[in-house]
Amino acid sequence: MTVRKASRAKQVSIMAITAALFSVFFFLSYTISLPHFTLLYLPIILLGIFPLWFGWPGLIGCMIGAFIGGVYIEQLPLYIAWVESATVLIIYGLNWFLIPKKAAEQRTKQGFFFLAVVYAVTLFVGTSYILWQYAFLGIPVFAGLPPEVVLLATYGLNLAIQLAVCPVLLRTLSPKIRNWGIYSGNFMEWRTKSKQ
Repeated sequence: MTVRKASRAKQVSIMAITAALFSVFFFLSYTISLPHFTLLYLPIILLGIFPLWFGWPGLIGCMIGAFIGGVYIEQLPLYIAWVESATVLIIYGLNWFLIPKKAAEQRTKQGFFFLAVVYAVTLFVGTSYILWQYAFLGIPVFAGLPPEVVLLATYGLNLAIQLAVCPVLLRTLSPKIRNWGIYSGNFMEWRTKSKQ
């Protein structure tokens, strides 16, 4: 009974911390973004590392942080702010499912290549989704630019940030997080641990 309570307390703590970090990163990105909209930037770092570190609690925390960012930072109406959470769900979920264990932990060129491919694909899907959703809802975020230009510029900037920071953080901090007993691993690792 005590172990289960400790585990739930740990999960709630992870949710709270990831929500707070996501909101702070969202705010910092908002200061340098398109007028009134943040199209990822710094939160993309968290979406590249938190799936492996925190699993489900991290996903829920990031979705809460994205919703808070949408409502309080971008000042979106409540009925539209869920778009931010849906984008987090897509990118986080795909990263958690697709990043191979070896790619996240090995310091080889092949490991970096696989990690880069996963980041490139998941980021493109997520960025396309959020821009499509804003266009579908009629929210003008393009500042007079064609959507394709915004998509490619946003995608390129986010991918550069993710490739520069995430592999370094995964390789340097993952062993410490594993020692603390909160490392989730990719989806298959998490599933194997949850069956034990």
